Amino acid sequence: MEKTTLSKQVLLARILLLLPLFILFSFTSLLAQTVTIDQKTQRFLGNTSELDRKRYFTVHSVGNDPDFVKFKNDYNAHFGRRFWAPFSYANSQTGTVGVYPNYQAGTTNQQVRNVDWHVATEHPKNVVRWNLDKTAAANWTVEYYRDYVDDANRPQFFEPMNEPFVHGGDGVFAAQQPDYHLMIGRMAEWFGEIGKKIHEAPELAKMKVVGYSSAWPSMELWDFNHWNTRMKMFMDTAGDNIDAFAVHLYDGVNVTGQNNARSGSNSEAILDLVEAYSHIKWGYVKDHAITEYGAIASGYGDTYSDIESIQTVKGINHMLFNLLERQENMAISIPFITGKGEWHINASNNYQPYGAVLFRPTNLGQPNPTGWVYTPKIHFYELWKEVKGKRINVSSDNPDIQIQGFVDANKMYIALNNLDDASKTVNLDFVKGLNNFQNVKIKSLKIYPDQMPQFNAITQTTAPSSISLIAGETAVLEYTLSSTISFDNTIRSEKHYTNKYLQPINSNSAITFNFNGVATGDGRATLRMSIGRKHNVTKNPEVKVNGY
Repeated sequence: MEKTTLSKQVLLARILLLLPLFILFSFTSLLAQTVTIDQKTQRFLGNTSELDRKRYFTVHSVGNDPDFVKFKNDYNAHFGRRFWAPFSYANSQTGTVGVYPNYQAGTTNQQVRNVDWHVATEHPKNVVRWNLDKTAAANWTVEYYRDYVDDANRPQFFEPMNEPFVHGGDGVFAAQQPDYHLMIGRMAEWFGEIGKKIHEAPELAKMKVVGYSSAWPSMELWDFNHWNTRMKMFMDTAGDNIDAFAVHLYDGVNVTGQNNARSGSNSEAILDLVEAYSHIKWGYVKDHAITEYGAIASGYGDTYSDIESIQTVKGINHMLFNLLERQENMAISIPFITGKGEWHINASNNYQPYGAVLFRPTNLGQPNPTGWVYTPKIHFYELWKEVKGKRINVSSDNPDIQIQGFVDANKMYIALNNLDDASKTVNLDFVKGLNNFQNVKIKSLKIYPDQMPQFNAITQTTAPSSISLIAGETAVLEYTLSSTISFDNTIRSEKHYTNKYLQPINSNSAITFNFNGVATGDGRATLRMSIGRKHNVTKNPEVKVNGY
């Protein structure tokens, strides 16, 4: 429930009411689109107002490549994730999974080790087997990060395995344990034991353990048995020792499953479900770690094309707006935009670049790259590179028109995104005017399925009263004023959860949820309810709040 008033201290509470979920419907498509902007009111998510760019504007790569160092500096970006961790190193030394280099448990150097802002992970085949000792593996993890690596290679976040559950039935595991569900349960036990040992090591106090990086979070499948046997099972098995829960959110098909449109309400419902159960289980919400997200393009053939490359950026922008609303519980989020992907440029792939890369060779289709240029994915970073500052109070009367707003000194950044499949004209309503306006830079990214994208950046001295967005378009408006923008009001956000969730829907039967400790007063409230039902049954419930 969201509440606002005009007082100096404003409560904004978001109540999460979770029924069986995942399809939310908008009935506002015929209304005029208006976004309301109050740059004089500072907005907080919990205790957080300042945009923390390193949690959002990351790249799925780590390293000292000069091209990447320049990229980070030019686009105010951060490294995000790498595939190299204790078990990859051990295998490189011993040649056998489960055999670790000789080491002495314990150390005389008990100084707290520094960490680097990135996620380290690896393929589950390099980590786990049914018959291996999880405690020995956890002890090796502690030893590796305590004494084998320097600060630059000790990650802030350790994700012991990447997308393990979709590999639970792989042959390397079936040789010892042919039952898929037992194997993924064992994988969850490993996450828990590794988290426990890292948390018990005072030298690794700055490290966090995240997981399980769900590749296919279709929670509602099989009457929510997917949820019960995957993420809920993981939270019950390992969650006490996990700092942040990881899901991979993709439009399209990631690894397996149906073609999903997770942008918008579906991704919101997935994260709401994880939060709601976290609150029920621990009394507070553990963080999210979105270690991959974006879109999977298909239908473009096996040869690289810029048109295919840009398709994923649409899904990235859509989901970013959702993730920005959760900064108080967002450990890190990483769009799936990778490095150069040199491992992919080989004869079996006809020397074509990997589809997710930020850089491609200048000599496409040749064995040895002679130079590197950006793919169109750079438009994501170009669009957002200046955005920073403190959140301000913004809202949209159409949930398919997403909005974010920030203020930094005399700059104001308004970001808009169109989730709709149709073009929209959006009215810009500044409730307190635009005093001292000088100019506005308008950057926009239009992505088409069958032609090159259009990235535009113009600066004008007239403030627009509206802006038109084609389907899937994202725009960032940077307003420059002649004086610093000062706040005269504050709006705060709190989330309130019920003590039950995931209730079955029965015809003509009411489901009652109670919210406790909600402060009342003038303001606004948003009730978050998600439903998941087959398309041949009604999805139009009657909802009453306090009997109304």
